[in-house]
Amino acid sequence: MKMSTLELDCQGVDAIRSDGGLVHIRTVATSDLGGLRALQARASDRSIYLRFFSLSREAADHYLDRLVQVGSRTHQALVACVREEIVGVAAFEGITDSSAEMALLIADDRQHEGIGTLLLEHLASVARLVGIRRFVADVLAENAAMIQVLGDIGFETHMTLDHGTFRVVFDLGPADEIVAALGYRERAADVASLIPLLAPRSIAVIGASNRVGSVGHQVLGNIVRGGFTGALNAVNPHHTSILGVPSVRSPAELPVAPDLAIIAVPAVSVAAVVRACGQRGARAVLLLSAGFGEAGGRGRAMQDEVLAIAREYSMRLVGPNCVGVVNTDPAVRLDATFAVLPKQGGSLGLLSQSGAFGIAFLTAAARRGLGVSQFVSVGNKADVSGNDLLLSWECDPRTRVIALYLESIGDARAFVRIARRVAQHKPILAIKSGRSSAGRRAGQSHTAAAASSEVAVEAMFTEAGVLRVATMQEMLDAARVLTDQPLPAGPRVAIIGNSGGPGILAADAVAVADLQVVDLGATTQERVRHAVPSAASTQNPIDLGAGAQADEVAAALGVLLEADEVDAVLTVFTEIAVADPDAILAATVSAAGTSEKPLIATQVGGIERSLPIAGTTRSVPVFSFPEPAAAALGVAHRYARIRAERPMPVVRPAEVDVIPAKELVEQALASGTEWLEPRDVARLLIHYGIPVCPQRVVRGADDAAQAATELGYPVALKVSGPGVVHKTDVGGVRLGICDVAELRQAVADLTAAVPNASELIVQPMVTGATEVIIGAVQDAQFGPLVMLGAGGVLADIVDDRAFRLAPLAADHADAMIAGLRLGRLLDGYRGRPVVPRAALRDVLVRVAALADDLPEIAELDLNPLICNVDGVLVVDARIRVSPPAHLDDPLVRQLRRTTPEKRKKS
Repeated sequence: MKMSTLELDCQGVDAIRSDGGLVHIRTVATSDLGGLRALQARASDRSIYLRFFSLSREAADHYLDRLVQVGSRTHQALVACVREEIVGVAAFEGITDSSAEMALLIADDRQHEGIGTLLLEHLASVARLVGIRRFVADVLAENAAMIQVLGDIGFETHMTLDHGTFRVVFDLGPADEIVAALGYRERAADVASLIPLLAPRSIAVIGASNRVGSVGHQVLGNIVRGGFTGALNAVNPHHTSILGVPSVRSPAELPVAPDLAIIAVPAVSVAAVVRACGQRGARAVLLLSAGFGEAGGRGRAMQDEVLAIAREYSMRLVGPNCVGVVNTDPAVRLDATFAVLPKQGGSLGLLSQSGAFGIAFLTAAARRGLGVSQFVSVGNKADVSGNDLLLSWECDPRTRVIALYLESIGDARAFVRIARRVAQHKPILAIKSGRSSAGRRAGQSHTAAAASSEVAVEAMFTEAGVLRVATMQEMLDAARVLTDQPLPAGPRVAIIGNSGGPGILAADAVAVADLQVVDLGATTQERVRHAVPSAASTQNPIDLGAGAQADEVAAALGVLLEADEVDAVLTVFTEIAVADPDAILAATVSAAGTSEKPLIATQVGGIERSLPIAGTTRSVPVFSFPEPAAAALGVAHRYARIRAERPMPVVRPAEVDVIPAKELVEQALASGTEWLEPRDVARLLIHYGIPVCPQRVVRGADDAAQAATELGYPVALKVSGPGVVHKTDVGGVRLGICDVAELRQAVADLTAAVPNASELIVQPMVTGATEVIIGAVQDAQFGPLVMLGAGGVLADIVDDRAFRLAPLAADHADAMIAGLRLGRLLDGYRGRPVVPRAALRDVLVRVAALADDLPEIAELDLNPLICNVDGVLVVDARIRVSPPAHLDDPLVRQLRRTTPEKRKKS
């Protein structure tokens, strides 16, 4: 097995310590020997004894000499650095092909900062890349700190005590406990690192100006007018006071080290300013200046330089090229933007990659009575991104709903892991722009042709439990309902109004939103009729008639909100002279306050707003038309379903042989092979327990005849060879061959029809009720995508496909099957045999594991997969391999790299 591409880690990654500061982690180098010896020299006798089981430092010296010579598959070491000083080291040395002994040493003055846990996370990631599945460590029983580190990291741990020493064995594979422990550490560290940015105690505005219209003038003025509760200083070499705020000539002269440095100077001056702020002790940077990554190569280089300086001084950075940050918390009152924004507080956390989108959204939201808890314009996302804000807002009690406007996705796998957890408690709305530019990839397999970047984004949001919306209007509407109304317990909606036409439109809109216009029971209808004797219709949608008054509306709403068959109520009232529209709205709000069911109001053609419910923190959203109201209610129902889900853990399938599969793929890459030979495809699938139809690879009529005799007639004959991807398209398949004469003729026909076919494949005929395709493709950004769809010749004709990110839990595989129209065929549609779904689910899970374990598999098609009453069987498969894309491990914590390059899985 070749060594993992660990050279990339010589550049290293930055990560957040538990105190919110930063640490740099990279592979050890021979030049580190001096730094490692300095680390050992600073260690107390107690630390040396606990690590080396002896007070002798000679053993430590020998160990360090060996440490810097690492680099083989079975012997790797990582160092942790703060400002170039080595403060920790972790290493493993192989015991067997799948296990290794690990060791860890942290500087005495850096313990309890989470550095040891970070090193162990990254060391485990390196080990997984080279096939190591478990670590072993010997720990003195009195070394309570190390035992706690190993226990808290989340690995499945087994400990045995022998003469005062614990032998600790822990599995490195992904598990719910690892993800949960990682999430807890990540959230705590990230929140600590963002406090100086989102809730600073002191601010310095560098580039503040008296010139009206300048960015520096506007942002300083907004901070002052917003009533910021902390200390505020300006930096300008020409003034001692700006807008009544004390000003100094440089960051070095600031009277206190600022929590937050806001920078509004020309791009060419930013690097020097950021360094000066770091030297003064600033803890975070808000970089408003433009002219960086968005401006091309030179700007990107400047952006990388600025980020590297910020990392050097453990400062988090928002921007560049951003509008700023808002926090409406009365204890903070921060408007650090250069825009004119409404000051309305609320419970929505908004992140926008576009400053203009953020400004427009906040303005439109305020008009409708929707306020924000925090707003962050991330601009170029050099450092702080959506993942960071999700972690922060997860813990913020003032933020109940999260909205994201994204133009790009950074660490997609980490986003899924974080968002999936957050979405169990708080709804996440997202717009991902650029749908129309998502082109189909130029792949050769059916799966690759279908898996556009837009498909990958959709699969990511589905996996993460994120509520994707298409427009700013949809996001506003859904945010209003999710912020101010309870979640519906189900899809059953009652519609009530004072006219027939709008009610019918509302019913159509409810159906479009994947909700149900519920059939009201006789008792409910009788109670409505009793409340409003003049009602034109008590069937859903209910028409109370033009003359319905406020007290009658209140009584009818009370009936519907109490009805067991109703999960939500949508009102659709038109302003009519014989009834007071304001009184009807007041009655609607009053009724909403008596129920835990959502009530959405529509005043057709009226003004959109939110009306507060007395005695509560909730409001009733009022819409101008029923269609957006129903759509927003549909989003709320989608979220209720997400909340109700109890995701199953990803369970690794049994009887999987990873190492021989990995060796097969690596040998193919080493030989320059792109499309695997049929016999290698079969071997690889069998290594993962995927049922494959028996086959013989032959080169002529005599070989084919012998193979057919061994397999038994009838048989299928197919062409194979380089460049032959879609056999049916080139006339390269003959089915139902019943005897040797027919077989020999078929060999002659196929050889003539496809002269570039170097081999032929003979298989026994397999019949089944349904043909499906299962595929996988590696996406450079999102990782492996798994596809299920209609198979055989229908694979490219029938648009009936489902995609998910790998690896797959069993319930997600079931959801893929259930989401297809094809699913009805599997269940015995019109007399077809019933196919056991469990067998199809098993293959899906195994293909997902294969694609996740072996990122060298660029494209995989199992097409067709024959499904019958006995199970499923692969009768044709294609696999293309290529050097894998660089992917970050989702089970380690790290900040964005200063270059787009990602670490490769191998």
